[in-house]
Amino acid sequence: MQFIQQLVSGLLTFMMSVGVVWAGERGYQLVVGRDSKLCARMLEAFREDVDDRGRLRYQHEIFRQITWKPVELKGQGPKTRHCSSLDKAMFDLDNDGQLDLVVKTTFCMKGAPSDSFYMFSADSAVLEQANWQDLSALLATPDKFERTGGRYQLSGLPVPSEAGKHLSALSMMFTLQPFIIDEKAYVALTDGRGEWMVIAKYLRGDRFEDACYLQTAGR
Repeated sequence: MQFIQQLVSGLLTFMMSVGVVWAGERGYQLVVGRDSKLCARMLEAFREDVDDRGRLRYQHEIFRQITWKPVELKGQGPKTRHCSSLDKAMFDLDNDGQLDLVVKTTFCMKGAPSDSFYMFSADSAVLEQANWQDLSALLATPDKFERTGGRYQLSGLPVPSEAGKHLSALSMMFTLQPFIIDEKAYVALTDGRGEWMVIAKYLRGDRFEDACYLQTAGR
């Protein structure tokens, strides 16, 4: 019995040392992380936040700390929000101590929704300047994530060699969920395939600091 206990203890220690933590049958496993405490908390949140088909709902309290409100633009907008929605929130996205106006958009590419976000100073009048027929004032900001049809390279963290064989990039259609934990803002990013989840800090411009790479358990 003592030998079995030692074996189990050693196995758990080994798993933690190589960055593998399981989040349940339908959740994620941690492949590599810069902040072990943050990554463990996100694994637990995701484990509790899947529906009966294993899909993330983003209804955990971590995601509910940011209050999103629909944006009402001038002009003739679409009849439904599925492929054309804009929402806004006020929070410190880049963790510089100042509130930001963050606009999150969802538009479709070949029928599949994809998210982007745009960041402005809290007192910006950009939403008064934009309308459904001309979004150029919104799109012009350099502080944004706007990669529908493109890629987000997973190269910000040192990945174990075995996992690295299958690790390349998020691509094409993106799901973005900013959240706040311990008074710091992060963004959860995944793509239409849903195999990889990135937890990252936003650093302005198009730059991020990746904190966790999570992979669908069982892959």
